[in-house]
Amino acid sequence: MRWLLIIAIQGTLFAQTYSKIMEDIDNSPTLQSAKELYMAAGSAAEAAKGRSMPTIDIYFDTAWLKDTPTATFRIPGFPVLETPVGTKRNFSGSLRLAYPLFTGFALSAQIDKAKLEHKRAELKLLDLKRNLYIMATELASACYAADKTIAARIEAKIAMDEAYKKAKGLYDNGLLPPADLYNIEAKRYVVEAEIVEAKTEKRKILNRLGYILNRKLSSVELSFDISTIDIDEDFIIKEALLSREDIKALRNVLMIDRDLVDLAKSRFYPIIALAAELKRKGNTPRLNGDGFTNPDQSYIGASATWNLFSGFADSKSVEAARYKQLASKAALNDYKNRVKTELKNAFLDLLALNSRLQSARMELKARKAYCDLTRGRFENQLADADELSRSIAELFASKAKVYVLESRIFNQKALIWLMAGIEPFKSRFLAGIKSE
Repeated sequence: MRWLLIIAIQGTLFAQTYSKIMEDIDNSPTLQSAKELYMAAGSAAEAAKGRSMPTIDIYFDTAWLKDTPTATFRIPGFPVLETPVGTKRNFSGSLRLAYPLFTGFALSAQIDKAKLEHKRAELKLLDLKRNLYIMATELASACYAADKTIAARIEAKIAMDEAYKKAKGLYDNGLLPPADLYNIEAKRYVVEAEIVEAKTEKRKILNRLGYILNRKLSSVELSFDISTIDIDEDFIIKEALLSREDIKALRNVLMIDRDLVDLAKSRFYPIIALAAELKRKGNTPRLNGDGFTNPDQSYIGASATWNLFSGFADSKSVEAARYKQLASKAALNDYKNRVKTELKNAFLDLLALNSRLQSARMELKARKAYCDLTRGRFENQLADADELSRSIAELFASKAKVYVLESRIFNQKALIWLMAGIEPFKSRFLAGIKSE
């Protein structure tokens, strides 16, 4: 009997609470890739912002010419005259400042787009985290159900052992045929096999949950009262359409498409840039001139370009960007309707689970009364061993069924809150679990 007690209590040793599992998911290696993409998008946003700032560049170059640069003068009546106008060795150095004064709003659109991409990467990270919460919740509730199933089957094994002892006493006194004794003994082995099978299933569940958390788990401790977890359909739907991460990400896509329209429109405006350069030349690295040209060639200037015709490419680019914006808007509306439909169906599933739980509790009550009756009838030789073993097995199967349905209702309520978004889930559902 000692091994049964060990099995019964091992789930409580080193058990991981549901709240701690949710906290650990924030550091899950599965999120690492999304975190790196989020950091990359942040750097890209900073890089885009830098394009609107002035640029400063230093240049230094040198060249050795094969021949000395010369100029030829041809004057009628005189011999052709060649004279040097430069040196073979040439050095130049400069410090150049350039500033994009106006780009037709292209730079501002690119900066806004990069910021939105950064926000979109953050929302993708949060949505991935939300989906990991959903997976972990399903596994945690499944582990809870497995624990309770194991406990119920252990109770069934204990009841079978007691029934076997009584049957053995009757058999030893010649009051029970061998077939009935063997029948109860066979049922004991069946229950033992079911315990091993339930333990194996629990270990598989813990392995999957351990993969998400990147560490080994011995068990999951779920302490909850499903009747105290409040949930309101209208509030959840409203919160989901407002706060859910994937819907926010789609809104960001719509805003990015708006910036792409502005970016396409920028081709219709002129581009104006300012530049200033401190520049010197010479025939030595000292840049003090070569005796032919001015050593100081510094300047300040401006440039303006304006495309007047591009074969209608610019107007078509604007048109394409607008169509893409309309497509994103339609996709957002369709996705919001789908989320609303999925939530309504989730509430219907919750209603059905609650109905099944009430039925299972009534079934358990009836099974217990029948098992007690059958046990008394067996002791008075009014029922055979097969009827007794079946009543015991059905009683504890009903008990396990109640626990499984309770875990499924917990999972369904957690799922509904997660369908509303991470923030409502943490502030309402998870906070309620911690306070119990």
